[in-house]
Amino acid sequence: MTKFNLLIQDVLQGKRLSHIHDIFVITDEIDYPGVDQVFPMYPEQSFFLEELVKPKIQGANVLEIGLGSGVLSIGALKAGANQVTALEINPRAKIFAGFNALLNGVEKALHITDGETENIWAPVMGKTFDYIISNPPFVPIPADTDYYLHSDGGGILGLDFVEKILSRLDEHLAPNGHAQIVRTASGDNQLPTALLELANTYLTGSTLVKIDPFAFPLKESEEDLPEDLPGGISISAEKIAEIIQQLQSKGISHTYLCVIHYEKGEKSITTQLSKPHPDWHLPLNNS
Repeated sequence: MTKFNLLIQDVLQGKRLSHIHDIFVITDEIDYPGVDQVFPMYPEQSFFLEELVKPKIQGANVLEIGLGSGVLSIGALKAGANQVTALEINPRAKIFAGFNALLNGVEKALHITDGETENIWAPVMGKTFDYIISNPPFVPIPADTDYYLHSDGGGILGLDFVEKILSRLDEHLAPNGHAQIVRTASGDNQLPTALLELANTYLTGSTLVKIDPFAFPLKESEEDLPEDLPGGISISAEKIAEIIQQLQSKGISHTYLCVIHYEKGEKSITTQLSKPHPDWHLPLNNS
């Protein structure tokens, strides 16, 4: 075995190597304890890559909000995007994403930029993009609770971050551009109603929400409300029960996996079932 192979083996110790579509991605393991975790691959990333609009991504100037491992930006570049500007607040994620871009041969066209948590659009003020992509955090916890850097505190509905995106999406999307967002979202027993309400509030153009046909009942999604948080912070079982009760009082009973497609134009909101992504709440197996 060569020294290089030994070096790669050493690099991968305690890491997770995933093969998703034609992309190899290194992330942290699911049980990585630090607040700077680089989140592993889930079926939602595969769902996103399946949904890339090839005619729109070809030659596009792309913005990704929340780079993470870099898998979405890498997928966009491999699908023909001209370049990607990627915003990220987590220093560890920037390292992983840069390595993953190099591993997949797209490092020259990926421009990693410091993100911001309060005004997420500040780093690209005054700029527009042909294709805007994101996999926003979804962690339905109280806004005053610290959590992983990739969560940013989701609020009681887990929608605080995506609301920041939608509220100024029109401002940064080129006239003939396309936005694509993948995320889990809360709703009733038929639709991700909380997400649809946000889209109706902020989006002035044409919105298509592709929805995985399998929805998790809220009681089965309690793993999204972990008791043990980084830094020794904890949420008691009683607090978790209180959060679930609050959600139920708002008519929230299920969690859905969705991809949002958006373009400027006449306002409309349409929903459509996607093909199923089995066990989308579980991480993908290691490569």
